[in-house]
Amino acid sequence: MRYLPKLQQLKVFQQVIRSGSIRGAARAMNQSQPAVSRTLRELEQTLDTKLIVRGHQGMTLTETGRAFAQRMQFILEELERAAEEIQQINQYSQGSVAIGFSSLLALTVFPALNEEFKTQFPQSKLLIKEGQLSVLLPALREGKLDFAVGTAGPGFPLEDLVREPLFTAPFGIIARRGHPLANATRLEELQDARWVLPETDMGYYQQLQLAGGFYLAGSETPVRTDSVVCGLNMVLQSDYLTVLARAMRAPFGLHEPLCLLNIDTLPQAEYCVLYSQKSPLTFAARRFLDLLRHQCQSYDWS
Repeated sequence: MRYLPKLQQLKVFQQVIRSGSIRGAARAMNQSQPAVSRTLRELEQTLDTKLIVRGHQGMTLTETGRAFAQRMQFILEELERAAEEIQQINQYSQGSVAIGFSSLLALTVFPALNEEFKTQFPQSKLLIKEGQLSVLLPALREGKLDFAVGTAGPGFPLEDLVREPLFTAPFGIIARRGHPLANATRLEELQDARWVLPETDMGYYQQLQLAGGFYLAGSETPVRTDSVVCGLNMVLQSDYLTVLARAMRAPFGLHEPLCLLNIDTLPQAEYCVLYSQKSPLTFAARRFLDLLRHQCQSYDWS
């Protein structure tokens, strides 16, 4: 290839894909249709390939068009991140960080972590997405998250990501005080229990399902939810059991209503932080991750 595509050509191609037509792209970019068509032809000439086919049913991407679109999107996102990082370094106190983690971090280290980060970056923007790692991975790969924290067990495709161990947390079975099974000491006693569990089949909860001797079938199918408020309320207001990190047994300052069953056969959870191999972390994201490491290392997870 003699020449590389111009940035404006990439932006026009991106907008044509988003709008689904030349007319829509021209309207969105406040340009004339002939100008958009001309830019698109110049891009195809530079790449020496046809990117778009126009037919009776509208516009469709060719095979090379689809391949180029994926690479192009990554390039544009990286340029935006690079420009933002330069601005962050120049201004230092500003920046944005988008992270994803489960309710464990939200209910333990995050408040102190946020205060420490905001002291260093008072004008920064924080976007927090709460969920299991199986839900967070697509957003991480699409560049919507800087990094994600969770338990990555068998079945996670992580070849394109950096996986860094963060901390280990013991888990236990949680019930309301006065629950008929609150004094159980063996898993066998819970065979008829009612369960509310996170909505995931990967990570730590997949590990539980695969672990011999852990029985979750019971007389009812477990209720699945990614809402910690919904799950805890079902435990508090009914005879449901749940499996949580022991550090979460007193959420929101509630010490009395919940109890930890005296069953010590559950495996510990290995939490890790994941981020892209191809896309370097921004200045603000690196600082946030440094603070996160420190908070997790000094926190009492028991």
